[in-house]
Amino acid sequence: MFTLEVLNPVARSEGETKVSGIARRPCSLDGLTLGLLWNSKRGGEIALDKVAELVRNKYRNVKVIRYDGSMPCEKALIEKAKRQCDVFIGSTGD
Repeated sequence: MFTLEVLNPVARSEGETKVSGIARRPCSLDGLTLGLLWNSKRGGEIALDKVAELVRNKYRNVKVIRYDGSMPCEKALIEKAKRQCDVFIGSTGD
């Protein structure tokens, strides 16, 4: 006889959470600046590198800026990304 232990893969929330609506989305990324924000969790940088590759291959004249943050991400870094980019994507890992 075997015993199978089932684990719940859902992470617990850390810190305060705030629910917000869906963000505005441009029709295209052509000519825009895209920020990729990583919070330093293992694996997130790999996903963002792949996003950068796919975006550069699909859109024309897109500028990609990567921001390496922490967990939780510093508010100043998020504000900097908001100023410098038309859109940005945040990623975690694990």
